[in-house]
Amino acid sequence: MLGMLVVLAGPARAQQRAWQVHTRGLLHQTVFNTGELGRPYSAGGTVPEGRPSMEWPPHSRLILDRRNYPGQHNSFGSGVWLAATRPDGTRQYAFCGAVSNTDGEPVPVVGVYSTPVEIRRIENFPVLEDGSLNPAFDPDEAEEIIIAVWDTPLGIRVTRTSRAWSYPGYDSFIIYEYAFENRSGQVLEDVFITFANTFAPSMFGYQRIHGDWTEASFRGQPPAGLGDHFARFDLKRWMTYNHERNGLPDPDFFDAWSVPGGQGGLNAPQAVGLMVLRYDYEHLATRDQTRQVFLVPADSAGMWDRNGKARQPFLLRYENGNLYEGKIATWMEPRLRRKTGIWQSPQDSMRFSEQFDPDLWSYWKGRTSTSNNLSWWQPVARAYGFFPYYMEPGSTARFAVAEVVGYGPGGPGDHVYTDLGGTVRAGADAGALFSPVPSWYDVLEYPHLGTDGTIGSTYLQDHPLPWYVTPPVVSIRDVADRAIEMYTGRPLVKHDTVQYEPLDAPPTGRYNTVPIPVPAPAIRIENTSAAANRIVWGPQVESFSTPRLRAPLDHYEVLRAPHPLGPWTVIAQVTPGDPQYFQNGEYRVLDPESNLGDEVAYAVRSVDVDGGKSGWTNLTVHETQAPPAERLGKVYVVPNPLVVTSGLSGADRGGDIADRIQFMGLTSRCTIRIFSYTGQLIQTIEHDRASFGNPWYQLSFNNQVIASGIYYFVVEDHATGDRATGKFVVIH
Repeated sequence: MLGMLVVLAGPARAQQRAWQVHTRGLLHQTVFNTGELGRPYSAGGTVPEGRPSMEWPPHSRLILDRRNYPGQHNSFGSGVWLAATRPDGTRQYAFCGAVSNTDGEPVPVVGVYSTPVEIRRIENFPVLEDGSLNPAFDPDEAEEIIIAVWDTPLGIRVTRTSRAWSYPGYDSFIIYEYAFENRSGQVLEDVFITFANTFAPSMFGYQRIHGDWTEASFRGQPPAGLGDHFARFDLKRWMTYNHERNGLPDPDFFDAWSVPGGQGGLNAPQAVGLMVLRYDYEHLATRDQTRQVFLVPADSAGMWDRNGKARQPFLLRYENGNLYEGKIATWMEPRLRRKTGIWQSPQDSMRFSEQFDPDLWSYWKGRTSTSNNLSWWQPVARAYGFFPYYMEPGSTARFAVAEVVGYGPGGPGDHVYTDLGGTVRAGADAGALFSPVPSWYDVLEYPHLGTDGTIGSTYLQDHPLPWYVTPPVVSIRDVADRAIEMYTGRPLVKHDTVQYEPLDAPPTGRYNTVPIPVPAPAIRIENTSAAANRIVWGPQVESFSTPRLRAPLDHYEVLRAPHPLGPWTVIAQVTPGDPQYFQNGEYRVLDPESNLGDEVAYAVRSVDVDGGKSGWTNLTVHETQAPPAERLGKVYVVPNPLVVTSGLSGADRGGDIADRIQFMGLTSRCTIRIFSYTGQLIQTIEHDRASFGNPWYQLSFNNQVIASGIYYFVVEDHATGDRATGKFVVIH
């Protein structure tokens, strides 16, 4: 057992649905002890705050134009599907996440398909919350580990161990190791193990353009049948992924977001996917151990290897948002024809020779190809399945997969490579099955795409990368190669030219080769009487040491931003022991741009002698405040008048900055009442905190933005009963 800090859903919560959230890297994900990932699956709706669903970049909730966007979440919810046949011929299923009714709405999972056993979190970060170094830090393990365990009606217990890191370049993937243990006491035949994922990059952009956070917005866009998402499969990396058509540049905020340190002028630049790092070969059934019915000889031609086991993957199904039980059960039913065919015909061989890589035909022949919907038609859901398994009592099948996110599907020059998908449904008029890899560096001409047959953008020819992308790890392909490196412990390989073989990977990850950066310190933000925020941290990371240290510390970089999405600016560079900042055993940096009442994001990064940086592990959002008034006196409103078109821009957690009014001069506990010109009570605000001011976003009791006009306020101090009055003007 690792000697690390463990957070456990204890005995009182045993057998109850619970979750933990991966937050160490830049890809944030919610992990449930039911098999679900992200959220209970739904083809629409929203994402509960604090429970991200493949959120990248993190902390991305935003209020713009008086509308609340949940953030850059990239999944409608994912999970694991299992099926098995008992000795009496009974076929059973367990859809542990990614399952809906016929309308794409959630259905119960707990008590139906999964019984939660436990969930625990292991913190292995080198720095503890108080700033001291972690004496139990294990450099050969992930910085953040979540172990989730659940039972299924099949008698299979699933243990999922997920890992995340903050290392720049290795912070945009999460690796999941699965152990499927047969605890039924019976032989389970034709076990089907399917990783069910949904990809939606990025719903923030879709809300901005289409006005909805729903799978339905992917289809029916003009011209008829054409959406903006494209489903792809990277054969070299065993990676199924989605990418955007052109990144959806936002006409209103494109320039503001594309500045250095910003979030990038492309609203939805993500490419998101799932890759298989390792699948279980030992427990695959031989031909005489499966009840699979092959209705035509072509179903099985070439699929059996020299050991009489089926070549994998067995299923790669693409589907729309309706993932109801009756539909997905047929995909894992051995008495029916397999749902996705295999690469086996002379025409397939020709496509490999002319469109892909002729040297890989012998490797992929006999493995599943894809469903016919590998295009823009049904790009949301993935069923990535392995079958058939023969599991005796007590046996355990082991898999490893990774969720990966990149800034687009490819990088500069990647268009010379091809992936499956990107055009239209397979068929006589489909054209090429393999299409060039697009990027945000070039626009590519794609045949069979209708009126505008292009994919990609030239954005990165003229604009910088956003702050959350660390060159040279830019595209999803770059991220995937680092996930392979991290899991296998082997040197980095660019798998555009080399086939990755999951069977050569170790049964469990070897997380002991990647160089470790100097970690970021733990920080705290202090208020001052002058309402200038003070960023404070200790020197402990200066003594951090490990045999795999990337390079020694050179200095600290102190950054601020009006929102966690940026734009980030450096307000100080601090060398170790600098007497300008180091006093009484701590570093102290004042933010010269603090404004009373503003929410500001801060971070301190460690920079080594080679220019390498730590992760964004101490990103902190702080509301700028001064100590409360000792006694209620003059209370005033800023700005007054509030002119909504005055050029203010940005957002914080409460609402649009352009709508914000600040009440200044408050005591720690008082009540603010706001009245219209006619004396009607508009809103009551209970101020109960140690701060000088309190922001208000012009919202009335019924959450409507107030109209232009003159408004009056009365402030009453709870301790003394003193009152202060005033008025302000709002101009829309």
